[in-house]
Amino acid sequence: MGKMEKNETHVEAVTQWDETPLVSLVVPTRNESSNVLPLLQRLRRALAGVLFEVIFVDDSTDETPQRITAVSPQFPFAIQLDARPPERRNGLSGAVVDGFRQARGVWLCVMDADLQHPPETVPQLLAHAQETGADMVVGSRKGDWLGPLGLSRKRALTSQTLTILARMLFPQLLKNVSDPLTGLFLVRREKVDVNLLHPDGFKILLETLIRCPDMHVSEVHFDFASRHSGQSKADVREGLRFFRHLLRLRLTAARWFPRYVAVRTAGLLLHIALLWGFLTTSLHDLWAVVIATELTILWNFYWTDHWVFNDGEAHERRRRFSQFWLVNQLFLLLRLPIIIALVVWLQAPVLAAALVAIFIVGMVKYGASEQWIWNKGLSWQQSMVWYDVHGILGIESQVMLPELAFFHTAVPPTHIDIRIRVDRHGTPSRQPGAIFFGEKVSRFGFAVAIMPAAQTEVVVSPALQKAPFALYKSVLEPLLRWVLLRKGYALAPGACVAFGETAVLLTTDEGRGKTATALALVAQQQAAFLGDDGIIVDDAGIVYAFPRPITISSHLWQTAVHHLPWQTRWRLRLQTLVYSRVGRRVGVRFSQRHWPVATLNLVLQRLVPPPKAPVTALLPDVEICSRAHLSRFVILETGEGGAEEVTGETAVAFWQQQSRQETGFAPYHYLVEQLFARAEDSLTTREQQILAAAMSERRAQRVRSKPYTWQQHLGSGADDGRMPKTPQVPVGVHWQPVGATEKENQ
Repeated sequence: MGKMEKNETHVEAVTQWDETPLVSLVVPTRNESSNVLPLLQRLRRALAGVLFEVIFVDDSTDETPQRITAVSPQFPFAIQLDARPPERRNGLSGAVVDGFRQARGVWLCVMDADLQHPPETVPQLLAHAQETGADMVVGSRKGDWLGPLGLSRKRALTSQTLTILARMLFPQLLKNVSDPLTGLFLVRREKVDVNLLHPDGFKILLETLIRCPDMHVSEVHFDFASRHSGQSKADVREGLRFFRHLLRLRLTAARWFPRYVAVRTAGLLLHIALLWGFLTTSLHDLWAVVIATELTILWNFYWTDHWVFNDGEAHERRRRFSQFWLVNQLFLLLRLPIIIALVVWLQAPVLAAALVAIFIVGMVKYGASEQWIWNKGLSWQQSMVWYDVHGILGIESQVMLPELAFFHTAVPPTHIDIRIRVDRHGTPSRQPGAIFFGEKVSRFGFAVAIMPAAQTEVVVSPALQKAPFALYKSVLEPLLRWVLLRKGYALAPGACVAFGETAVLLTTDEGRGKTATALALVAQQQAAFLGDDGIIVDDAGIVYAFPRPITISSHLWQTAVHHLPWQTRWRLRLQTLVYSRVGRRVGVRFSQRHWPVATLNLVLQRLVPPPKAPVTALLPDVEICSRAHLSRFVILETGEGGAEEVTGETAVAFWQQQSRQETGFAPYHYLVEQLFARAEDSLTTREQQILAAAMSERRAQRVRSKPYTWQQHLGSGADDGRMPKTPQVPVGVHWQPVGATEKENQ
């Protein structure tokens, strides 16, 4: 440690150390003398073991700076005081920027001194940033439809209104942040260019997000506390400064915005001039409106494409024009009835009616096109649910995942590997280092952004929240395979049952029949169940249960649903007709032709959920085995000949072929490709290596018989002496059927 120094400039280094701190806490203060000591005490406890500094930038008219100087020697971390004279005081945001200039830490953390931002949240922000690889972590205040909790209802509604206004002006730049007006955030110092920041007022986060947009932004929700002491600095004058700040940001943040306004204004004037000119001729009023509108559309497109957004590819101009023209025709169809109604019913002049229609349709167009990405601003944070997969990986999600219901837990796992959150204001956007997939239908369609890291963050569109099966199959499953492989496990397709402490893995040549065979073995031979459409396996040959809800095929509907109520049976029957193999092939064909299949699939699933039921509903007495030793790999094929031994290499090659066929709709393959883009080998290669190691010195069989009679050729499933003995470990921990039923039905 260096010794304490005094700085003769306006910055007083009350206690200063030589080491570079991990985080610099920038705390703007104004008349907070009674809060200084409690704040520093709580920071000391919260950040024990972390090298940090505190920078107070003070605009007080009371004894706050003297209080900071007096208590600072009590603390074992660096403390700086910048007591700004009146001529340098330019608001809270200006104070934060001054603090940024003086900070030395790897991370910059901004927080208030009034203790409404709990100091205990700072280590959460740091941990989250390090786990997710984020450049900025926003402390988002928990809220309801009126706004942030912890504020008075009047202030909360004001904050919510200002948030919506900010999103109206910056729908793209603010779409990844649910609370852009919060005063608590952490940002990587190298990502902030202080020379670009020109603050005005007290919303420095808004300025930083817009001026420094090239950042991976994440969030941590926290409880906004009551004031410890002092009074709020927000008043009417600050509100007016906020409006002025927003307008200035809007005019300067996007270089094309003034040009866009100019083109639209000129287009409106042109439309009025053309309409007035046509109305002075013998042309019918309706045709005058249509022709004036079409000419204005051509004007707007030409200047927008050539002058406003002049960086588009020339060969794509025809496509852009067709889209631009189609959208405007749709809104023309909306304008015409309004004009006719105003002219016929209210006897309004055609020109005045046209202007009113332009205004009304313009508002609708603004709200229905660009702004549908923010219109969920009046909402609240989703509650979190957690899934603990055998202690191997943990998932935190704002979406209930029926496919993982067996692993649901009421308390967070010890480590979160995957975090799923819904972009409640619209569709996730592209972020640096993120894997992005979207089908250009905004919040109503399929969109996902994945930030791979030690804690991988997944941000999904609101539409995916309502289609959890599509979210699992198309997004989470490839991500699970990637995370499991990083930990030395494979998510192997196939059904699996256990006989005592040994397990049999089943797969088929046509992708069907393995589930029925596994259920038959469980029902007839009292085998335990591990999974029907995937199983976790490690290279030592230990398999772990992965009992997802079972997809009801036509055959299973006839043979395995007799325990279900008749209403459920017939509902599943109708669902199986919708989700037939023919429908799947049609979906694949559409995907190959670049149709928005992912969006169509989630819309279908919202209307008609997939035909699924937990195994405990189909077989009430089923026993679900936690884990077991893999003893046999069985290939089920249609034909004659019964059972025969095959080599392990044959079994692994067959499994690899099936794993390629059993993947889902877009963006399944795209996500797999992107996740493994930097790896030395592919997903299937690494999974093959694990399965080959697991199959070492274990039996492999091919069973040929008529469809759905394979179980007759599998014997009891017990070791018959041809399989080398493996070391015994304490496996075979079983869950009771009642507990499993409760877990699956959550």
